[in-house]
Amino acid sequence: MNNDKEICDFGLHQGEPYTALPATFLNWMIETNHNKSHFAKNELERRIIAVENTFRDSKNL
Repeated sequence: MNNDKEICDFGLHQGEPYTALPATFLNWMIETNHNKSHFAKNELERRIIAVENTFRDSKNL
């Protein structure tokens, strides 16, 4: 799923893409089992992969 095109449609972050939301908000969505928590899970997973890839790439320099 591509979260770049998914826009939060509720609350304080309404109108913002999930890629721009704070991790605390995404975690809140997951913890409260929000009906759109799958977007939060996908975005947090994307961020983890990005960090892992950056770390792996920096070790190969």
